[in-house]
Amino acid sequence: MKKLLSIVLPVLIVLGCCVGAFAAGGALTAANSGDKTLKFNVDGTFKIVMLNDTQDVGKNGNPKMTDFVKKVLDTENPDLVVFVGDQLSDVYPLANAEDYGVAINNICQPLEERGIPFIATLGNHDHDRASVLNEAEMYKLYQRYDMNYSSENGPDPFTCNVEIKSHDGSKTVFNIYMMDSNNHAPEGGYAGITKTQLDWYNAKSAELKAANGGVAVPSMNFQHIPVKEIYNLFKECDWNTDGAIYSRRDGKWYVLDENKIVNDGGRLGEAPCSENFDHITGQYQAWLANGDIMGAFFGHDHVNSYWGITDDGIKMGYNGGAGFRSYGDGGYRSARVFEFTEDDVTNYTTRLIFHDNLMEEKAGFVFADYASPALLTKVMKVVYFLFGWAINMFKK
Repeated sequence: MKKLLSIVLPVLIVLGCCVGAFAAGGALTAANSGDKTLKFNVDGTFKIVMLNDTQDVGKNGNPKMTDFVKKVLDTENPDLVVFVGDQLSDVYPLANAEDYGVAINNICQPLEERGIPFIATLGNHDHDRASVLNEAEMYKLYQRYDMNYSSENGPDPFTCNVEIKSHDGSKTVFNIYMMDSNNHAPEGGYAGITKTQLDWYNAKSAELKAANGGVAVPSMNFQHIPVKEIYNLFKECDWNTDGAIYSRRDGKWYVLDENKIVNDGGRLGEAPCSENFDHITGQYQAWLANGDIMGAFFGHDHVNSYWGITDDGIKMGYNGGAGFRSYGDGGYRSARVFEFTEDDVTNYTTRLIFHDNLMEEKAGFVFADYASPALLTKVMKVVYFLFGWAINMFKK
């Protein structure tokens, strides 16, 4: 018996270490880790948490961000987390591949430990790091985790769709598009999606519709940089109108249109830094033509967290940034929750979780907040107060 135990025990120890390594290090890849089907719960519910602009910097990351992410996960226990870009920081120029691995691990490992699936797309600052890691190499960082549920069926590593099935798995109830909105446009501003991505979306939308008996499958679209039609939620105004913001995109002043905005505590802090006004992607128009997008939500503008309904009936809006290494909205750094019911999926609800409403340790003073684009509006209000008459004459 002792001889048998001397053989069996070491084997069990080795196997135990391997299992522990998989759990702690995300050693299993999305490709070899079994069934990746997402389904409604037996009670007909499905919950998504949206996180963006965590902007971590690896070994020097701010624990306030990771503590907030963990608390959100433990409080909400979502069925899926969507990371909507800028997982990597714009203020860490000397970062290497190891640093990026640590940064991704800081947000993915808590999901791995809790068994919560996630999917991710990129933001402009993730693309800024292409000289260190290209997209394929960056995606391998996410592939380390068994909870990576990206379908890998799109035209690039961070553009894909993921279907959410009924609780019994018999049909697709709704669909999620994760779109990589790329980086800068050649003519300035941001490019938005490419024609290749748009063609893929149109083909996938048609494919899902055909499989659904000719009826468009209700879909959510998550991407980092907003489409220019986000300005559909605004109306032009004078510089001294309450709540007015200055847009450097076109040099005009805007205020949210109260007839289109849904008041869930969301905030406006800066003019939308959308895809370039003059750069035509056709994405919004494709949503209308295909009739499947029931919501489009963005990151990128860290101090914006409002949402509303466009004249065309599409729900669009933001989640605020969650990171502390880049500018944000103080204690209003946030996560956005979406809750769906299987028998009425288009009438989903969404709400914000603000950092200081959830955490015992408040955000406090954050130096990076003083580099916010929201300061542009304050500066331009002074400029217009002093020289507005001259500016208006020049415009005429």
